[in-house]
Amino acid sequence: MSLAGEAAAEARRKAVSATDDCTVHLGPSSWTFGSALDVQANDNILFASSEPEFDVIVSPQISTRMVWPFSERNNASLAVGTGYSAYVLHSEFNRMFVTPGSELSFDLYVGDFWIDLHEGLSITKNSYEDPTVVGIADYSQLQNSVGVTGTWDLNKIVVRLAYDHANYVMLHGEGGLPDGRSEILGLSAGYNWKPLTTFGVETGGGWIEYTGAGAPDERARDWNIGTFVEAHPMEYVSLKASAGYTVYSPVSSAGSAFTGIYARLGLNHRLNRHLEYHLSGGRSISFGFYAGTIDLYSANLDLRWHLFQKLSLWTGFEFEHGSQVLIGHETFDRFGPHLSLERQITAKMSGALRYQFYDRRSDVAGGDYTVNLVTLNIAYRL
Repeated sequence: MSLAGEAAAEARRKAVSATDDCTVHLGPSSWTFGSALDVQANDNILFASSEPEFDVIVSPQISTRMVWPFSERNNASLAVGTGYSAYVLHSEFNRMFVTPGSELSFDLYVGDFWIDLHEGLSITKNSYEDPTVVGIADYSQLQNSVGVTGTWDLNKIVVRLAYDHANYVMLHGEGGLPDGRSEILGLSAGYNWKPLTTFGVETGGGWIEYTGAGAPDERARDWNIGTFVEAHPMEYVSLKASAGYTVYSPVSSAGSAFTGIYARLGLNHRLNRHLEYHLSGGRSISFGFYAGTIDLYSANLDLRWHLFQKLSLWTGFEFEHGSQVLIGHETFDRFGPHLSLERQITAKMSGALRYQFYDRRSDVAGGDYTVNLVTLNIAYRL
């Protein structure tokens, strides 16, 4: 949740700085509108271990972003992206989606304090976004979070306190844990050791409640404590890392507690004028998945090749290893390469062609699958 909040805040800062390039001004507010069309070929829409079915999925979508500065430093922003996925051969799987990053937020600055009030909403577009989904084509989950983050800037020391309430509601698909909710509280303190280096400590905790049938325990608590660092050790290298200890325990005595190490890593490096790469990964106890609470290891490598003047080439590889913590006993691995070609067609139109392959292997019967995904995207900003 904290990483998602940081990404949303960064998107808002970029939107504020780009208000001169908006579509229309309505009073003091600036609005930017856009549209996009995805055409995806999927050779295993059910993510099944046998007898895969092919389909083409057409997904038109529209988006808007608004920035309303109501004082020199304070502003409100709104971002919404929504669309509809239409299956050419299997229309029973048609459904709407709301893109991640759709949110309403208020940024307030009072002296040394920055207060961020936010509410975010998303509805799953692609079933493969959840690595625990197997045997379902129309899996769709609504995720909604509302909260506040307070940051106290003391020059050398920055203290941050955050609270979020999150809901997970199953809209399509059967099985798993349909609904859940959580209360998440986090506290961190960072010290600016050098102009481009910050390290500190972080702690957090929460309350999780599942309401789906079949849960061995409907409520659980979790807490964590650890340390983090953000640094630019060299001109073309940036690093974010954190590690610590986490405890996840059911409220009922019938359940068993889970304890372990968590870690996150993000590394960006521009190797030379032809190549830059991004490496991310770590271990976390993640909840809100289709299969409930998962002990998840992940690693992702993205390579951006600067070989052509107007064409961007991305290659990469993903790996995930997960184990169910409370429900069932499945352990799975999912991995695969991806490739993307992107081009700016005009000043307002861009295109991209992407390929993704997944190979999922499970110790539970029927949990294996392979899938090839080819997606053509055309985006236009008004």
